[in-house]
Amino acid sequence: MALAWVLVANQSQARIFEAQKRAGNLHEIQALLHPQSRLSGREVDSDAPGRSFDSYGQGSHAMGNFANLHRRSGEDFAREIAHTLERGRQQGRFEKLYIVAEPYMVGSLRDALKTPTRATVAGETGKNLVDSQPDEIRAQLPIWL
Repeated sequence: MALAWVLVANQSQARIFEAQKRAGNLHEIQALLHPQSRLSGREVDSDAPGRSFDSYGQGSHAMGNFANLHRRSGEDFAREIAHTLERGRQQGRFEKLYIVAEPYMVGSLRDALKTPTRATVAGETGKNLVDSQPDEIRAQLPIWL
């Protein structure tokens, strides 16, 4: 069993690393992608509202809130990640979990984790390091991991 898992995530991708011993190197064990989070608002929701024209002049603007569509997509991905973490916890693959994710994703993950898995969270960092090398990620974690 790994001493700890480290989740590094943003709204479109996640990487799970394991550390076998305190202050040990991180080894990537799984990558998750959520391509829907990279789509434009119109691609995310094909029934998205169209455009509205101003009653005076020639201006137009989008109707609806595409930010909500992206947030909802990120929350869907957080639930997918939480399911993967839950499975790992149930299989006894880690004792502690560290989360390194962009700030909004940290909150979404916290909401999506079941109570037993949430209890394994030993630390959280609100940074987007998903494209970083393992040693850069390790530098952001407590030395006692």
